[in-house]
Amino acid sequence: MNFIIANSISVLLFVMSLIMIFISDNIPLSAVSISIWLIYTVFSNLHLIRQNKIEESRKKKEPLEKLLSCDKRKRFTKQITKLETHYKSILSREEYIKTSTETMRDLYAKILEQSGSNIESAVAYIKSYDYYTNPEPVYLNKLCDEGELLVNKFNSLVEHLVDIDTNPTELDMVYVDDVISCLDEMKQSRMV
Repeated sequence: MNFIIANSISVLLFVMSLIMIFISDNIPLSAVSISIWLIYTVFSNLHLIRQNKIEESRKKKEPLEKLLSCDKRKRFTKQITKLETHYKSILSREEYIKTSTETMRDLYAKILEQSGSNIESAVAYIKSYDYYTNPEPVYLNKLCDEGELLVNKFNSLVEHLVDIDTNPTELDMVYVDDVISCLDEMKQSRMV
């Protein structure tokens, strides 16, 4: 929305500059008005792009912040550490995935979203935990196991992709089959 507003103002300034050029025979005034339009357009868009990157970074760190702050009694330190490790492991591959195909970027986004969803579920579980009867955290342990499986499958997929990317002349169909089966398994585990 901010991009639309900023660029609408930019278009308005551009139109006003063009009117100034056609109405006025004053070349320095026209040059100033075009310069103002150009400076505004460049800096407003750069500012919005920086804000957008900061917001994306904050959104990616938000699940971890919630997770790390929800266990006030330090009952679930082991599970929280596992979930944090899983999420950070997936995040660590972001730069590589950015250079990959659109399909892989979409898959990466879904995997990261699933890991974030596991964290949200863990946070809800921890906040609603019965500290009086202290039952075994079966659900939380299940989330940790699912996260471990997700990370292992994702790591296997990335390793195969790196191998295919770095050895294109030696492409073996076994790798393609492995990638396809890995994607199928990840899809099936997501449906469960």
